[in-house]
Amino acid sequence: MSLILISSCYSSKFKTSSIDNSDPISNELKNKIQVIKLKKSIGIIFPAEYKMNFNQNLFVNRFTPTEKEVRDAENEIEKKYLKSEKKIIYDQVYVKTNEIYGNQKINKQKEYSKLIKSAVKEAKKSPKFYRQYAGYIENGEKKLIINFIDFSKDPYNLKSKLKTKFIIGFGEWFETNTRIKIYNYKSKKLTVL
Repeated sequence: MSLILISSCYSSKFKTSSIDNSDPISNELKNKIQVIKLKKSIGIIFPAEYKMNFNQNLFVNRFTPTEKEVRDAENEIEKKYLKSEKKIIYDQVYVKTNEIYGNQKINKQKEYSKLIKSAVKEAKKSPKFYRQYAGYIENGEKKLIINFIDFSKDPYNLKSKLKTKFIIGFGEWFETNTRIKIYNYKSKKLTVL
């Protein structure tokens, strides 16, 4: 089953959740998946051979990130996590207002402040989030997709799949407990997918 990634936003219309139930991977591929210890969590590096089951056109040209590449990116991610959230929140409230809120009248400043407050809390917790990494090349630039997962609640027992599946889904749990970001090695920018 392939899923289309729904870009994350802080206002949720979904009340149910759906997860990717793609085919199991081979033992040979499992052996290529690398687990690294981070400061307060763990990271899983998926090899280039791992088939991503969402946004497949984005992942045509893959590479396997090295541990050093991931750790270099992590140094930047730590500094830029909140900044990337502020950017998407600004776009949600001020740029894509009609797309996100429809005809609903909102106090933009109040909504922005509320969402920023939530993002600040999330950013403070982010060092404890588990991470999954996959590398790809787009327009000649190496990029790292990072899936941040908060397992403080795990109603779907997804933590047991952390080392074998790139965990994606949509719905209430995923919107509040996962965040997918892209790190560009050349520009050193972190953006929300």
